[in-house]
Amino acid sequence: MPSIESFPTKRGTARFTEDSIHFEESFSGYIQSLYQEFWQRGTWWHNGIFVGYILAFPIGLGWVVSAVRGGDFFFLAVVVGSIAMFWVMNYARGFRSPDRIQLDTIEKVSATAGMKGLTRPRLIITYIDGETTYRRRVNLQPLYTSNGETAYEQAQAAFAERGF
Repeated sequence: MPSIESFPTKRGTARFTEDSIHFEESFSGYIQSLYQEFWQRGTWWHNGIFVGYILAFPIGLGWVVSAVRGGDFFFLAVVVGSIAMFWVMNYARGFRSPDRIQLDTIEKVSATAGMKGLTRPRLIITYIDGETTYRRRVNLQPLYTSNGETAYEQAQAAFAERGF
């Protein structure tokens, strides 16, 4: 019987059941994770990171509103088009985001540790759905949080216990 039943992700939690892995992720889970890892730590620079994350959305929304009001549709179209292009490229490369993956359909799990302050740790789960092979990217907690390295090791160990 595996000892690790779940591990934290960027936007929530990944939980194992007897035959599958479930991803419980949401925007509110992301905010809650940021709050717990940055604001509750109490250091000024962790608080600053949390405030930066929280202010990024309203500032971006304000920029979009001001671009629309100012008639700067070209720049707005370039930004929206770039985001759409990256999303389509990811989709074409076989990346999907299912909430549940059967363990017997998983072919392999690769882990990338990330670089502190630059990239976050992540897992790439390669699985088969029907006749097609897909991948699911699972972003984990940043390394500069209190449990960033622990969560990465826990995620690796959880899959290793299940033979991946």
